[in-house]
Amino acid sequence: MKKTAIALAAVTLGLTAQAVSVSEDMPEIVWETLGNVQAHDGAPKYVQRFTVKAPGGFEKIGFCTFKHPMVAVNPLDTLEEVLPGYYAVRSGRFADAAPGDVLTVDILSDGALTHQSFIPDGMHLVVDGKPVRARTERKSIMSHPWQWRTQCRDGMIYGDEAWRINDSLLSMTERDLKPYMQIPSPKSVRTTGRYIKRPKLKAAHIEDPRHDYYSVELRDGTATVYTNSRYPEQVLRNLERRLDMNSDSRGRVPAATIRDWADYGYRGYMIDVARNFQSKEDVMKMIDVMARYDLNMLHFHLGDDEGWRLEIPAVPELTQVGGHRGYAMSDDVPWLKGIYSGDGSPEAKDTPANGFYTVDDYIEILRYAADRGIEVLPEFDSPGHSRAAIRATEWRYRHNGDASLRLIEDGDTSRYETPQNFTDDLMNPALPGPYKLWGIVFDTLKDIYARAGVPLPGVHIGGDEVPAGAWSGSRAVRKLMHEQGMTEQREVHAWFVDKVCRLAAERGLKVSGWQEVAMRHSPEYDAAVRPVMLSVNSWTNAGNQGYEIASKGYPLVLTNVDYLYFDQTPNSHPEEPGLVWGGGKVDEFKPLHATLDSLCPGDTAVQNHAVGISGTNFAETVRSRQMLERYMLPRVLGLAERAHNANATISDGEYFGHINREMDFWVRDGRDFYLRQPGIRVNDGRIEMNKAYAGHGEIRYTLDGTDPTLDSPLYTGSVSLGESGSVRQIRARLFSGPRARSVVSILYL
Repeated sequence: MKKTAIALAAVTLGLTAQAVSVSEDMPEIVWETLGNVQAHDGAPKYVQRFTVKAPGGFEKIGFCTFKHPMVAVNPLDTLEEVLPGYYAVRSGRFADAAPGDVLTVDILSDGALTHQSFIPDGMHLVVDGKPVRARTERKSIMSHPWQWRTQCRDGMIYGDEAWRINDSLLSMTERDLKPYMQIPSPKSVRTTGRYIKRPKLKAAHIEDPRHDYYSVELRDGTATVYTNSRYPEQVLRNLERRLDMNSDSRGRVPAATIRDWADYGYRGYMIDVARNFQSKEDVMKMIDVMARYDLNMLHFHLGDDEGWRLEIPAVPELTQVGGHRGYAMSDDVPWLKGIYSGDGSPEAKDTPANGFYTVDDYIEILRYAADRGIEVLPEFDSPGHSRAAIRATEWRYRHNGDASLRLIEDGDTSRYETPQNFTDDLMNPALPGPYKLWGIVFDTLKDIYARAGVPLPGVHIGGDEVPAGAWSGSRAVRKLMHEQGMTEQREVHAWFVDKVCRLAAERGLKVSGWQEVAMRHSPEYDAAVRPVMLSVNSWTNAGNQGYEIASKGYPLVLTNVDYLYFDQTPNSHPEEPGLVWGGGKVDEFKPLHATLDSLCPGDTAVQNHAVGISGTNFAETVRSRQMLERYMLPRVLGLAERAHNANATISDGEYFGHINREMDFWVRDGRDFYLRQPGIRVNDGRIEMNKAYAGHGEIRYTLDGTDPTLDSPLYTGSVSLGESGSVRQIRARLFSGPRARSVVSILYL
C-alpha cells in the first residue's frame, strides 16, 4: 500500500502547465507510462502521461487506444469517449496556453500495461474545431524497467530465460537439411547421390485428382515437369527456387525424382486493409511472399467497421466516407471517426487510417496475383462489422436523398455491444437496403474480375459476431419475425445470410463466411445455404467448431485463432506487438502444429470436408507493411508447410533449420521479420550471450541501461564484469539486415 500511495502521489506532480520557451510552432506530444501500480483495493492500474508542447490555445487532445476504463487525474481535465477506441481530453487550462507552454495530462487506467500494442496512437490536437497534426513520440514501456521486476515480473521474458530458450532451439535445430526439402516440403524426393548440371525446366499437363500435383525427374539437359496446376508457370518458379537453394559452388544440383501435391486446395492468407490500410504496392509485396511459399488464396478483408477500401462506382460514398478516418465529434462529416491510428486528419496521405483502391488499382492487384498463381477472395463483413458501410449510406441519404440503400432504421432502440465495443454497426436484415447494396457489390465485383481476366472464386460476406441484443429494438425486425414465425435472434441472422446467398447464386457466385454462418442453424437453412458456400472459416478456440462445421457438409477452412491468427503476439515480452485475446501466444511453431488432426479431430469422412487452411492477420495493431511483414515472417513457413501437408511431416528441428536458411533471403529482399531476443547470463564473472539462429544476425549490447542500437558494441565473445565497472543491468538486441531487429533483452544484476 505504501508503494502504491507513493507512485500515485508522484503522478500528481505533473499536473500544472510549465512555461517553457520554444522556437518551433508545430505542436509536439510525448506519451509515456509512469508505471504499473496497485490501487488501494489491490486492482492493477497504470498511469499514462501526455506531455504537450502547445502552439497556443487549443481545445482538446485526441488519441486512439483500445477501449478500457480510464479517468483523468487532474479534476480540471475531462476524458471523453468519442467512439470505442477514440478518445479526447478537454480542459479549461488548454485554452489559456501560450505558444511554447508545456502541459501534462495524466490518465489513470484500469489494468496493467503489459504490451506495446496498447500504447495510444494517432495523437493530435484540436484547434478551432479542426485537427492539428503534431510531432509525436511514444516512449517505450520499458522506459521504467523497475516495474518488470516487481508487479509485472510474469509478463516479461528476461535475458536468462531467453538464454535457456535459445539454447534449447539451437540444440534441436537440424542444420544439414535434406535436398529439395524446402518449405513446403514435397511428398516424395528420391536422390541418386550424384550432382548434375542444372537442367532447363519445361511444363507439360497431366491429369491427376490431387491438388497442384507435379512430378519431375531432374537429370542432365531438359527436365519435364508434369503438372495438373492451373498455374504451371508458378509451379516452375517454385521448383526453380528449390534448384537455387540446392546448387553447389559450381552451379550443379542433386539428381533426383520429385513427386508432390498439396493436401489442401485452399491455401490462404488473410490481409486486413479495412482497419488499417496497405497501399497497392505493399499488397503486391505480400503477394510475393505468398507465392514463394505456394499459398494460393489471398483472403482480402476490404470492408469492416473502420473502413471500406474498394471503389464501387455506383455508390461512391462507400470510399468517399468509408475510405477515410479523422477527428469528428459527430457522424455528420464525410469521413469516419478516428480509431486505431492516424493523426486526426482524413486528408493525410501517410497514415494507415486513410486510403482505398480504385477499380484500376484493384485490377492491377488481381492480375499481379494471378501471374503468381494466387486468386483473390474479397470480403466485406456483414451484417455485423458494417459501420463503415452504414455511415457511408447514411451520408448518401442525408445529402443526396437516396434512402434505397439505407442499412439502419429510424427509431431503432436496440441495445448491444460488439466484441470490438461498437453499439451501432449492424445492418438491419428487415430493410431492403442491405440486399440492394449487396446486389450492387456482387455485380461490381463480377465486372471488375471480368475486366481483369481472372476468376472470381467467391465473395466473403463475413457473417460473424452478431451480438446479443441485435435488432431487439427494431420495429421492422419484429414485423419480419412475426411474418416468418421467428422467435430468436439467430433466425434473423440466418434470414440475412440466406437472402445474400440467394443473391449470389442468382449471379452464379459462390459465398464464403466465418463460422457463424454454418453453426446452430436449422436443417432447412443448411440445405439452402450449403451448396452456395465456397468456404467457411472456423476461428474460435472453445469446442470443436471445425468438426461441427465439417460434419454438416460445409467446406471447412481452418483459421483457428490460437494457431493461425498472426496478429496475436508471439511471446509475452512487453515490447512485442500484437494482441493477446486468443488464449495463447502464436509463435513461429504454432502454425506448424496446426495439423488437421489437432484442429478438426474426428473421423476421416468428416475431415474430408476440410478444404483448406488460412493464416489471418487482422490489422488493429498494424501501422505499416514492415509491421505486416514482421507478423507474417517466419510464421508463414509453418502455415505453408501445413497447407501442403495436413498432418505431421517435418520435425521442429528441421523447421527451425529452414527458418534459418530463409532469413538470408528475407535480408537480401529487404524484409522485416520476427527475431527471437538474445539470451544473457553471467557465468563465472563473465557476461555471455546467445541467439536462437545458427550463424544468423548480430548481437549488440549495452551496460548502462540504454537500449542497444546498431552503433552499440558488437558481441563477439564473453565480456568480463570486472572490466565493465559497476553494472546494474545488461541489455541486448539481435539485428539482421537493415530492418529486422528483436525486442530488447534485459538481465538485472
